[in-house]
Amino acid sequence: MRAFPVFLTLALAASLGAAQPNSTMPNLQRLGKSELSGLAQSVRVSDAPLIFTEQIAVLEPSGDARSQAEGALDALGRTLATAGGDLSQVVRLNAYVADDAAITGVMAAVTARFAAAPPAFSWIRTPLAAPGARVAFEAVAVSSRAPLSVEVVAPAAAVLPAGGKIFISGQAEKGPDLATAIKLTMAGLHRSVAHLGLKKSDIVHVKAFIKPFGDHAVAAREVAASFDGALVPPVVLMEWVSDLYTEIEIVVSARSLPTPAPEPITYGWFPWLVKSPRYCHIGFVTAGTPLIFIGAIDGGEAGDARAQMKVIFERLGSVLFEAGSSYRNLAKATYYLADPQTRALLGDIRGVYFDPTRPPAASALGVNGLGRAGRAAMVDIVAVPVK
Repeated sequence: MRAFPVFLTLALAASLGAAQPNSTMPNLQRLGKSELSGLAQSVRVSDAPLIFTEQIAVLEPSGDARSQAEGALDALGRTLATAGGDLSQVVRLNAYVADDAAITGVMAAVTARFAAAPPAFSWIRTPLAAPGARVAFEAVAVSSRAPLSVEVVAPAAAVLPAGGKIFISGQAEKGPDLATAIKLTMAGLHRSVAHLGLKKSDIVHVKAFIKPFGDHAVAAREVAASFDGALVPPVVLMEWVSDLYTEIEIVVSARSLPTPAPEPITYGWFPWLVKSPRYCHIGFVTAGTPLIFIGAIDGGEAGDARAQMKVIFERLGSVLFEAGSSYRNLAKATYYLADPQTRALLGDIRGVYFDPTRPPAASALGVNGLGRAGRAAMVDIVAVPVK
């Protein structure tokens, strides 16, 4: 019999019936208006097959930021079509922007294109792998396909089947260079997946934060090599400001595992990693549970880094309430930290808002900027509804 970690043995006799593919289009709710983007504050989607993509940019970039963004969105639409989706079914959209000056044009293109079906939207400033590109898009969208396992449609997209799913926090292994650090970190993540009773082929998405970004081809090569010749899921790369070379997070299908508990989400920690009350290693979303995607939230012009962090968590609490969730039902948090003070502040404020037995999977990332002057930090979130 397969040996499951402790947090998965709570209900080994549970039925897998809830993980059967949906036969109808899922319920999509686009809630509120983001103060940052004017798009949806959050998007709630019932358990359904979801497309995850890599960063999509125009192959021959030219023109201003808005025209590049228009071309990249066209390319994203074509990618989604290969996996049974389209732009109207996007639930989360991330824009990777090469320079602050491009933000205005990118925002104009996105808000115009998604006026009728706004996604949860975030943007991140980072160099891009495509030469000359000023923007690239990464998306999560609903698919009309109903695969029974992860389906890598092309290097640019993969479909996560309906059913249980796991968010694994960013892991980081030290190495003398980026290539070695990527190799060791991916080996650690594959060990984590195997510990859960899953396989490399259950991974639907890889997101690597790296330095120096100029070695992105090395990073992509080492991530691909870790899959031992099998199909590689979409990989997203962004610049990381850190003393380490890399941190990598993954999303994994748990469709083949029993439901761990009669709760929307269960939290767990790997026994060989340090346990923290501020984040879990494993956020296991139960089959049949909707996901709530929350776009970028920052502290606006609240003042110094401390004041901005307070505003961020106050705003997040309001968005969670409107979406039917709570701080005890977060699945995945990503913190973008532009001010050196925010890392310590983040630890302190999470101690106030988070239940230490139920913190989300997370990555906390040093960045060089957030596209707007004076912004200290920004967060985006994946949550689930309160039971």
